[in-house]
Amino acid sequence: MQLRLRRSQKTSGLLSKVAVFVLDARAELRHEEAEYVRKYGLGKEVVYASEAAKSHAAAASSGGGLFRTLKELALTKLSLVITVDSLTRGQLIEGKDLSEIMAAEEAVMTACQNLKGFLATAATFDGREQVFDI
Repeated sequence: MQLRLRRSQKTSGLLSKVAVFVLDARAELRHEEAEYVRKYGLGKEVVYASEAAKSHAAAASSGGGLFRTLKELALTKLSLVITVDSLTRGQLIEGKDLSEIMAAEEAVMTACQNLKGFLATAATFDGREQVFDI
């Protein structure tokens, strides 16, 4: 697996120009890794969820009526949520808050390391016997 990260920035705003930090992330899986992701249904696994997505999801699960729950679920979908599938397609992360972009980058890197470990372990479930001296 390879994780490709590209950092850049742009300016936004009509009257006052504000820096927007951009992180373009893409995970490239080897063929067998992609097969394991498909086999074990890992594509929908969340790699990163922004603070806004987490707070909307929490508000949706706390109740408060059908309209409020639907509204919060819709806002969760509009917030940044990165899955294994979206990361393999390529995920563009933009924000004015550099600390959140850095947190997203770190979370993506950690999640890819964890996914790589999971896939490596999954490959060992092929009927082989291991003997451990304890």
